[in-house]
Amino acid sequence: MTRPLANITREVLEPVWMRHDIPTEAIAARLGVTRQALSLKARSLGLPSRERNRRKNSDDETFRRMWMAGVSSTEMAAYFGYSCGAAVSRRRKMLGLPPRTRSKGGDNRGGWNETITIAQFREQELAERMKRDAEKGRARRRRLWASR
Repeated sequence: MTRPLANITREVLEPVWMRHDIPTEAIAARLGVTRQALSLKARSLGLPSRERNRRKNSDDETFRRMWMAGVSSTEMAAYFGYSCGAAVSRRRKMLGLPPRTRSKGGDNRGGWNETITIAQFREQELAERMKRDAEKGRARRRRLWASR
């Protein structure tokens, strides 16, 4: 009887373990073991937890702007590559952002007050950038006019 875990060495596992673009399930399937067994083997070999080393799908500032603008948790989860809206909620708590409120009925999305789509968020961001650029242009023209 073969024991696949016994044949897995640090030299074999470490290069793929550190590649976060390869899911743990895929590595386990390729090596013929379960995901849980693979995680235990990695720990026994002294490899770091993939959970703690997982790269963020975006910077905190983008997440913060989207949350404060009211982008729905479902759309944020899809955008950032999270498996569910609960992951968005956990990150919101880690960043110290305020929770959303619910209301009954109405035109709100999923019962949440003041939520918007990612398309609406992008439109808002574009409008703000255009407004800033216009302000800079006016200030530049005033300086040029004043220097004459």
